[in-house]
Amino acid sequence: MLSLNKIIKASKGKLKIFNNYRLRSDRELTTNLIFCIPDMHLLEKGINDHFFDKNSGNEQRFSDLLDFLSNLKNKETDMEIIQLGDMYDLWKAEGNSNAIFEAYTNIIMTLKDLNPVYVIGNHDIDLYKRFYKDVKFGRTWRYYSKTGNKLRVIYEHGFQADFFNNQGNWSGTIGKDITKIVNMMEYINPDIEVILGSAWDQIVSIFGKYNVFTPVNDPHGFTHHEYFKFYIDLMEKYNGGKTYDQFGAKDIDLSLAVIGHTHKARLVQMPINGTTYYLMDCGSWVHGGHEIGVISGKEMAVFQWA
Repeated sequence: MLSLNKIIKASKGKLKIFNNYRLRSDRELTTNLIFCIPDMHLLEKGINDHFFDKNSGNEQRFSDLLDFLSNLKNKETDMEIIQLGDMYDLWKAEGNSNAIFEAYTNIIMTLKDLNPVYVIGNHDIDLYKRFYKDVKFGRTWRYYSKTGNKLRVIYEHGFQADFFNNQGNWSGTIGKDITKIVNMMEYINPDIEVILGSAWDQIVSIFGKYNVFTPVNDPHGFTHHEYFKFYIDLMEKYNGGKTYDQFGAKDIDLSLAVIGHTHKARLVQMPINGTTYYLMDCGSWVHGGHEIGVISGKEMAVFQWA
C-alpha cells in the first residue's frame, strides 16, 4: 500500500495536502488504499451546473484526476474508490438523469470503469429509491472499511447529521423544497445561493459563540457545518453494539467517519473513553474545491487536485 508521500510523488505535483489536513492514527484504519471523491453535483452544463461552473477547465481537471486514479489502480490491486454522494444533482435536474448522462458521458463511464463504491447523498437519493437505466453504479446508504475482522471506518454522505437535509426526517423535506426554490431563483440571480449562504453563516456565527451548534472540545473552531459530535455518538453506538445493523460489538472497532455534504473540508480528532475518534470531511469537488480524501493504513489526509 502506497504511503501518502508516495501518492503525492506519483501525482507529479497535482495532489497537495489541503490546509495541512493530515493526521496519523495509532491503529491501522484500512488494509486498502482508499480515495474518497466528495460532492460533484453533475447537472447538464447549464446555468445551475456547479460542476461545470461555466468553465470547461473544470471538466478537464476532473478527467485528469480520473486518469491518475485509473493508472494508479492498474498498479495498486488493493486500491478502492468511494464516491461520497451527490454525484448527480437530481434536485435541480428534477429527476432527469438522462440529460446529465448525455452531458457527462465520458466522465460517468470512466468513473464507472473504476468501479467505485457509490454512497448515496441527499441530492441523488432518488437513485436509491428508483431505477435509472443509465446509472450502472452499485449504491449504498453507508459503507465500511475493515482491518482484519474489525470495522474501522464508516463512510456516509453526511446529510444524516444535517437537520434540514436528513432525508429520513420530515425536516429533510423542507431542505429539499428550499433547494428547489433557490434553484428557481438562480435563473434571476446566479449568485443567489452564495448570497443566502453568506447570510445564514452570519446568523449561525452569532449562536456559535455560545456553542449552540457545536461540541465544546473543538480543536479547529467548529461551525454548524461540522458534524463531529453526531459521528462520535454514532461510532460509540456501533462500538457498543447498540445499532440495528447486522454487526455485533465483536465485529466493530470504529475510529474514523468520512463524509462529504458540507462542502467545507475538515480533518479533526478527539480522544474519548480511551479511543481517539477522527472525522474526515472531504469537502467538495465543486465551487473550486477539487478536494478528495485519502486513507492509507494509519495515514489520512484531505488533498486538493491542482
